[in-house]
Amino acid sequence: MANRQASYVDYVYILELRRYMDTIKRRIAGKVRSYEVYTKDEANKLGYAYIEWRHADEGDLAVSDDGYVSDCLSKNIYTDKKGRTKTFIKCAHGVQWVTGKSKFLYEPNKAAGVYSHVKPTRWEDREARTTRAKNAVNAYVTDIIKGEKPDWEMIGKIYRPDQECPEATVRRLFKKQRIVDMVEKKLKEILIDKGITQEQVLDLQLEAIDMARVKGDVSNMLRVADNFMDLLSMKPGKVVTTDTMELDMSNKIIDAIESEDKKLKLERKVEEREDTQ
Repeated sequence: MANRQASYVDYVYILELRRYMDTIKRRIAGKVRSYEVYTKDEANKLGYAYIEWRHADEGDLAVSDDGYVSDCLSKNIYTDKKGRTKTFIKCAHGVQWVTGKSKFLYEPNKAAGVYSHVKPTRWEDREARTTRAKNAVNAYVTDIIKGEKPDWEMIGKIYRPDQECPEATVRRLFKKQRIVDMVEKKLKEILIDKGITQEQVLDLQLEAIDMARVKGDVSNMLRVADNFMDLLSMKPGKVVTTDTMELDMSNKIIDAIESEDKKLKLERKVEEREDTQ
């Protein structure tokens, strides 16, 4: 009875464990397979035997230096021109050369979503360094600076003319945060090169408030200033650092604008009532 209860508890534990353990999909020899990754504690409780990754052979369970266990897929030994040998271990949860100081760490691989490189780098970071991605960003920024909508069809042809639908491909690219950062950086460089600085944006906002008191209609000017604030990362809550100033754009300016806007609306209402009498 006790033994049966223990077996049942173990079974329930395993089922619960499988809900939380990592599962990696790898394309090996043209076929996609799923591999489970365990912590050492999980592997121990499941009764799995594993070996330190440097000594693992194909078919073993290998443990990484940061304590994660998964399948060893291959072990290859290479000889250079000087007769020296180097061993390359390929596991489901990462790869590494066997040297005295080498470390095989799973967590950086997981963070990047890359398990086939010694130094894992996210795809978007690698792609951002390519000439085609830089050219696509330049084309996009050129359209924005001209005040035009991005010509995604043309940008797509610049980026990946080899794709079946270049426009869809480049749109997916521009959703990546790394590419968004590239666009923002490029826009800032161009604006600053044209002499549009954060100080000028602040002056625009203050001038708009002054004009609001006098004329009662500065929507276009505020819109321009708002666009510049976006391009220079000066929206509330963002900290902008330059060589000469550090701005914490709180809600002061926005509050002032909203306050003036409310006053203008009240004045218009009063004027409308007076006109109807």
